[in-house]
This record gives sequence, C-alpha cells and structure tokens, in this order.
Amino acid sequence: MISKRRIKNTFAALLGIAFILPPVQAGEWEVLFDGQDIASFRGYQMNTFPKDGWTIKDGTLRTIADGKVVDIISKKKYRNFELIFDWKVTPGANSGVMYRVDESKDSPWHTGPEYQILDDSKHNDGKNPLTSAGSLYALISAQNKTLKPVGDYNQSRIVLTGDSLEHWLNGDKVVACDIESYGVNTLVKGSKFSSHEDFMKKQTGHIVFQHHHDEVWFKNIKVRELPELEILPDRKRVNTISKAQREAGWRNLFNGKKTNQWRGFKKETFPEKGWIIENDCIKHISKGGGGDIITKQKYGQFDFKWEWKVAPAANSGVKYFIMEERGGAIGHEYQVIDDGKHPDALRGPKWQTAAFYDVFPATNRVLQQVGSFNESRVTVKSQQAEHWLNGIMVLNYTLGSQQLLDAVSKSKFKKVDRFGYRHQGHILLQDHSDEVHYRNLKIKRLGKGKKKKQP
Repeated sequence: MISKRRIKNTFAALLGIAFILPPVQAGEWEVLFDGQDIASFRGYQMNTFPKDGWTIKDGTLRTIADGKVVDIISKKKYRNFELIFDWKVTPGANSGVMYRVDESKDSPWHTGPEYQILDDSKHNDGKNPLTSAGSLYALISAQNKTLKPVGDYNQSRIVLTGDSLEHWLNGDKVVACDIESYGVNTLVKGSKFSSHEDFMKKQTGHIVFQHHHDEVWFKNIKVRELPELEILPDRKRVNTISKAQREAGWRNLFNGKKTNQWRGFKKETFPEKGWIIENDCIKHISKGGGGDIITKQKYGQFDFKWEWKVAPAANSGVKYFIMEERGGAIGHEYQVIDDGKHPDALRGPKWQTAAFYDVFPATNRVLQQVGSFNESRVTVKSQQAEHWLNGIMVLNYTLGSQQLLDAVSKSKFKKVDRFGYRHQGHILLQDHSDEVHYRNLKIKRLGKGKKKKQP
C-alpha cells in the first residue's frame, strides 16, 4: 500500500512545486528568471518546461516563433503580488502576461486577465487601444503610455492586492481598477470573456507568460508577495463611515442630515435656497439658484469619493483646488453631466462625464443609466492626479507637466494664473441650474509632499 505522504510528495514533484525551498516572506523578491534558471516555470497543464517552444539565449527567456505553441506558468500560485519584468518584441509580435490563472480550463485566458505585450505599430491589435500594449486586454486601454521602439526593452509592472489592480509601463501607471466593481463587471459582460464564468474570479492563481506564435523576449522577471489589504468595514447605511475607516483617516463630508461641512462660495453660510437635503442626498433644485457650494476646509493632497446622479439633460461638476481669491469659482473640474442630452457633453469627450473639463477627456468609462447613482473618485498625491468612475481609473495626469500645460493653453483656462499646478484649495459642488444629487461624500488627506515649483 502506498502511503499518503508518498502520494503527496510524488504529486508535488510532478508539478514542480518547490516544497524544499524555504518559505518566502511577504515583501521579499523572488527571482523567477535570472537569465539562466527556468526552475520556477513549467508548461500550462504540463509537468515539465516546454523546451520545444521556449529557449534561453543571451540571458533572455524567448519564445520560439516556429516552435510548439505552449504558454509557461509559474509553478507557484499568487494572490497579492507585485510582478516586474522587462520585455521586447520582434516586428509585428504579440504576447501577454496573465495572472490568477487556474489550470482547470482549456486556455489560461479563460480564467486570468492579461497584460498585453505587443508591437503596436505593426500588429492589428495595436490599432485598438483596448488590445494595445499595456492594456488590460480587451477591457481597459492603457493611458498616457510611452513605448520603447521595437527591439528595445520595455519595463512592466503588475500590482494586484485584493481587488485592486494596476498595470505600469516604463514607470507610468497606465491601468488601474477595482476588478469587482460595477464598471469592470459591466465591461466583462460585454466582452469575449462573458461566456467564461470563472474569468477574473479566482482569488489566487499562476502567473502565465504567453506564446502567441511570435518571437518575444523576457528578462529580469521578479515577483514579491504583498500582504493582504485590510478590508475596512464599509458603511452600513448611506452617508456613514465605519470606525475603522475613520481610524484610517477618512472623514465624512455629509451625514445625510446636516450641511455643516459646506458653505456657499465666497459666503460664510450654506445657501438658503437652491440646495436641499432630500432622500439622503444634497440635492440641487433645477433653476433653484443658490450658487456653488464648497468645503469649509482646504485640501491639497487627498482621496475624495462620492456618489452622484443627474436628472435628464442635467449638468454639474466637482471642482478641486478652488481658491476664492481668484475671483471666480475656477478649479480643476471633474465633469458631472448627462452625456446623452446636455449640449455641453455633445461637444465632445473633453466635456463629458469624468473629464478634466475642457482640458483632458476620460477614457474606459462605464456609466450608470441617467437617474441611477454613479461612484466617482478624485485622488491627488504628490504631482499625480486621477479621476475614477465606477471602479475604473478613467484619467490620470501629472500636475505642472508640459503635457498638461500645453492642454491648458488650448482651453478656456489659458489665462488663469498658475492653473495646472497643485494648490491648497476647497472642493466645490457646482450649481449649473440643473437637478443633481450627491451623497456618500467622504475624503482622506494624503501625504504632505512639496508642491512642484511654479514659474
């Protein structure tokens, strides 16, 4: 009779699981490929490494273009991790890196999302932002990316903790989302992945490097496990925050009953007309007047979250870096609008929901139907600003950058002094004479880094 211990050890050996290695502590880098050793990989649904499909040459791990088409996977499974790797493609080549992959399905992409590896200039997939290099393949396009010329190495990074996912390319965050959000779930339902019920649902899985019939080179492949994110108990009711959230730095800007965190723009008190509390919301009445309202406190670096809905054809906005000494209520604006009916939105993407109004458009947007609540978020940390919509980063930009200043120079703000830089300022909810509802407004102050020197 064969002992259970022997069966277990034999099975582990077949799968190549390195039980004999010392456990890796959270935060310690594991080298998956050092230029020579392939012991960390095996073929998908294989016990061995597919040497007829992959080769090592000059310290790089390469696909063999005319070899056997087999993806390779990490022997170890990962849940929360940071993966870094360098890659370059031959002209017209395609590949990808997938994660949280389960081997129970015919192909890795049936369960694991993909970081796209591609020659954007010559492969057909490069014509579509959703399938171009750095994208969350077929779901979310990469923003503000910089690709090296074909034949040069790019540096990539994937960070996945809990439901929070980031793709980085050559030092820039190009994709960020919450994979269990309304936005991502909606994109999956409308994609080729909709028929695969386990797609992006595994809590742990293998890391996969794809063989797509083309020659692609990888090197400097490292991974480190990240600690489990603390899941803060969420509010049980609308407009409330938990004790854990408060201890983590979050503050409630509206409790559903009082507006004592807000006042009118250039006023000492909250408007007596136009704005009311109704159904747990701060609501602006159509043509009710009252003017814009601002937070009593100022914020420079922050994480601000809120929910909102508009009436048909309505327009509003959330502005930040508001300084009353400027005269008008001028700041960076996260556009809040009915994209389908308001004339401003019909002008184009720079005036539609989640855009940096009149400066940058938002991409990868998933909106609720008009009359339903959307979840929005603006973060400012150091010189990086991000706009989020329903769990997806839809816009990011660098404060004070030449790219931003060039865009500002073509906008209505071109003559506004110091526009495009970070400031200590109020957050503003706009009165645009239309009906709009805001709730669950909460904010967290972020780091105290130095502001970019202004000309």
